[in-house]
Formats: sequence, C-alpha cells, structure tokens
Amino acid sequence: MTYSSEEVKLRALLIGKKLEPYIRHIRFPRYKNLTPNTRVDFTYPITAFVGQNGTNKSSVIRALFGSPGQNNLGNYWFSTSIDPIKETGDERNCFIYGYWNVHAEKTVEVLKTRIHKENDPDYWEPSRPVLKYEMEEMPPLPEGITPQGRSKTRWNTIEKNVVYLDFRADLSAYDKLFYHGELRNKQNSVKSKKEFIRSRSHHLQYAIQSKSSSFLYYGERIVAKENRLLSADELLAISTILGRSYAEISLIRHTFFNCDAYTALMKTADLNYSEAFAGSGEFAVVRLVVGVMSSPESSLILLDEPEVSLHPGAQERLMEFLATMVKFKKHQIVISTHSPAIVRHLPQDAIKVFVLGPDGKIGVPSQKALPEEAFFHIGEPVKGKITVLVEDALAREIVLRAVRLTGDAISNMFEILFFPAGSQTLWGHYVPVYSAENRTDILVLFDGDKKLKVEIPDPDSIPKTDEASLKQLIFEITGVNINFKVDGGDGGTNVAQLIKMQRDFLRWSKLNVSYLPGTSIPETFVWENMEKNTLTTSVEGHANYKERFKMLTQKELGLADHEKVDAKDILSTQRRKLATIPGDHPELVRLRDRLLAAISLHNK
Repeated sequence: MTYSSEEVKLRALLIGKKLEPYIRHIRFPRYKNLTPNTRVDFTYPITAFVGQNGTNKSSVIRALFGSPGQNNLGNYWFSTSIDPIKETGDERNCFIYGYWNVHAEKTVEVLKTRIHKENDPDYWEPSRPVLKYEMEEMPPLPEGITPQGRSKTRWNTIEKNVVYLDFRADLSAYDKLFYHGELRNKQNSVKSKKEFIRSRSHHLQYAIQSKSSSFLYYGERIVAKENRLLSADELLAISTILGRSYAEISLIRHTFFNCDAYTALMKTADLNYSEAFAGSGEFAVVRLVVGVMSSPESSLILLDEPEVSLHPGAQERLMEFLATMVKFKKHQIVISTHSPAIVRHLPQDAIKVFVLGPDGKIGVPSQKALPEEAFFHIGEPVKGKITVLVEDALAREIVLRAVRLTGDAISNMFEILFFPAGSQTLWGHYVPVYSAENRTDILVLFDGDKKLKVEIPDPDSIPKTDEASLKQLIFEITGVNINFKVDGGDGGTNVAQLIKMQRDFLRWSKLNVSYLPGTSIPETFVWENMEKNTLTTSVEGHANYKERFKMLTQKELGLADHEKVDAKDILSTQRRKLATIPGDHPELVRLRDRLLAAISLHNK
C-alpha cells in the first residue's frame, strides 16, 4: 500500500511511539448493544467511527473517555427506573483497552467493569485480568517488590488527559438559556427570556472586557477562571477552518445566564458579535480549536459529530487542522461522524464502520473500510438507484464497463461500490441483513472464483421434512457458518423464526446474488480477454495474474524491476486493458443482462 506524505508523517509518529501514552485498541466482552467481543483497533492517529444513528458510536466514544483511571463512564451512562441497566452475577458490562506500558515494554490490557458502590451505583472500576475474556495472566511478582506500571493484581490504567466534545450537546450560554433553559421564578416566555438576557448582558460584557478571572454578582460568575482572548495561533486556525478572517475572539465560561456554559465574542474587520448572532458552526469551531490547542500534549481528543452546522469545505479544513495537531501536539483523535467530508481522505484502517446486524446487535465487521463503504453506511444507498456491491476496485471497473453498454439513462440507475472486507463478511454479516429487510435495491456480485458449487434452491421447493438441513445447505452454498440470531423461545430457540430467516436468506440470495465474468478473479478475466502486445507477452511467464499487471505497469511506466508501483497506477493499466475487450463480449453481455434484471426485480 502506498501512503501520502501526510499519512507517512502521522504513521511515523505512532510507529516511533511519539504519541504515547496511546490507546491501541478497545474491546467489549459485554457492553450496551454491541455484539459480544466487538473490537476497535487504533492503527492510525486519527480514527473515524461511521454508522447510522443508533449504532453505539457515541457509546464507544464515551468508553474511551472512561479509560483513564480518573474518568468514570458512569457520568454518561447510568441506570434509572425508566432505563435500568440489568446485570446478573459476573455478567457485568465491561470494556478492555490496550496501551503500551513503558515499564513492561509491551502492550498490556486494562479491564474496567461497572460495579455498584454504596455512594455510586454506576461506578466503573479497574479490575484484575479475567481469563474468560482472553486476557493474559499477570506476570508473577518478584518477592516483596511491585514493579512500576502495575499493582499486585493488575496493570495500571493509562494516564492520559481527555477532551470530550459532543457537538450536539455543547451549546453556547445563549442557546442553553434561550432555547433550552428555564428562568427561575419567572414565566418562561420568549419575552421574559429576552429581558433576562438583556439585564445580564452588560455584566457579561464588562467581565469579558476586564479579562478578569473572577466576577462577583450574586456569587462567582466566571467558571474555572476561564476568560481570555484567543491567541494568534488559535485565531488563525479558526479563520482558516471557517474561511473568514477574525481580528479578535474572546471566550468566557460563565453562569450569568444561570447555566454553566461558554460565550464567544467575535470581531471581524466590520462586525463585533457574540454567539447569539453567529452561526452555530462558528461557535462549535471556536470550542473545538480552543479545546484541542489548549490541551496538554498527548491528549485523547474525542469529537462527537464535529461536522454539525459546518459545510463540506469547512469540514475538510477541520480535518487538516486535526492532522496538524497530531503532528505538533502528539494527540490521539477519535471522531464519531455522519459526514463523507470527514472520512473522504482518511486511510482505510482509520475508518471503522458500525453496523446493525439482523440480531439487533451492533458490530464492527472489519478494521478497515474504504470511504465508499463508509458512505454506504452513513445513510441509505442513493435513493432510486440500485446499489451494486463488488469485492474490489477492478471488479467495480468491470461492472462499470457493462453498465455503460446500457446507455446513459440506465447507467444513472446504478451506484457501484466495492466492499474490501471480502466475500465471507458479505455473506456472513450483510446478506442476512439485506435478506431480513428484503432489500430489492441491492445486487451483490462476487468474483468469478466464488461461483457456487451448489445451486441456490427455491426455498419454497424445500419440504418441511428437510428444514433441519437448512443450516448445512446454507454453509455449502456460502462457505460461511452463518449464525442467524433469533428471539428466545421454549428451550432458548425460536425454531419457526430461525427457519423463516433461513428461507428468506435463500430466497433473497437466489434473486440478488450473482457473479462477475469468468471463473477466477477479475484480473484473470481482463488478462485473458484483452488485446495483447509485446509488453503483455513479455510478462506472461508469471502465473499470478495480479503480478502480471504489476509488472506490466512497471514496463509501461519505464520503471526498473526494483521500483514500486502503487495500486492506483496498476488500476489505471487494468482500466486501459479492460477497454480493449469488445463491448459485445458474451460475458459482458451476460453481466449487462444481469444488471437489467436487477432493475426489473426492483420495479416489481
């Protein structure tokens, strides 16, 4: 894989242990609605969590907040009579994270478990390793000595400053009172709130102008002594992200409006205004930039939907700012997002897609995801289009070649995405979801080497007497032992529901799963059917077709054998050669007909 120069710099910081202490992974034996043992690896300094609403992205963000010893996840997730957290015996909610312990000179794991304390029923306590969670036993202690980095029974928790900004909840002082707050001993009308804000604003203005760390007005009004002008570097970062020039910005944390919140006073060449007249995106960027730049080095920065109220251009500049902060302040950054602009330029291993499975549980099927895959899961596929899922970039090009044969009008009815997690993940995780939802707007096209040895039968033709063999039949078809999740019933299994899900899976797969041309990988189909020349002939001695295209690309670019070519260069070569295959090639015609059939099925 070839990395951009920016990626190389950020990866070098992580590989060189310049970002320590750094959370390397987090996993969840039991936690909320996550699939047991869900794991997230942090192999890049900036990580984006992507998924539809309700897929526990924020819950994982908050678990990361609760990882250092001084932080308690129970401040964000706690049991009430309406929403009780039910636990029995030793089956308690918990999470495990790994970090490099400099004293042990290896990655160690820390378990945090939810326990009930007399004065705190939602306390999360570091616990000794639990073997059933596949944790390593603690090394034996030297007699009478407890080495640094551990206690007698467990590894120390990570010592790391955390900044957690939830941009759906981090409202300005004005917004908190006017839109969400209530007045004390007064009618909560718009008129009353306006009068109250007017009566307090001159005190707030004086406090801002004084730059004092204290202001007494029926008690202390400046919280944590936060009241200052932003620095030149902070101003520059905010101006760059928002695409406008600010001459001065003041930020104060206060209770003048009867709530603990921030007010920002912004000055440009022509205007002087607070967050009451600013866009919500302006205030969010001010809070983010100040929070990130004022944090100690090597902080853990957690950003929950930072794209709120920012246009795509500002979002991309925000990502550039965050990358700069990793380089200069050695931060680890984790973002929960619904925005394509946030993830568009991230590497695959920085994108973690959270997916709701047919059992109602949420998982992270792969530690790598292309931006295209993330876009698919951020929302529904493009409305009114058939989404075609393939396994890699060349497969996508082959489908595009066949689609073009149908003309522009038909071509515009398709959205073609490649899904790098592989056929087993598609079969085992996604197809059960699509079949349960009876999605008629999705066509899955596996590579030719995945063609079934067992034909998918019409499920209606399978007699009741053979229903016990459905599990084995599905395994023979897919090569995956699919664990269909069903509701509990007598004996713990709802047999009727299971059989229905298995039959629906077969029915959907028969209609919506097909294969690309040829009987092997896409590279083989293109090579065997493209126009040949002296260069192609010179590399045909190599049995591996992927290697042939790599060598051919080197020769076409005039490179020496030891010089590397990247995936983009190879794909360009493959696309040129694919274009030499006649449009009326029988396999391309067959693929075109399959695409047209998908439209007919969807429109029934």
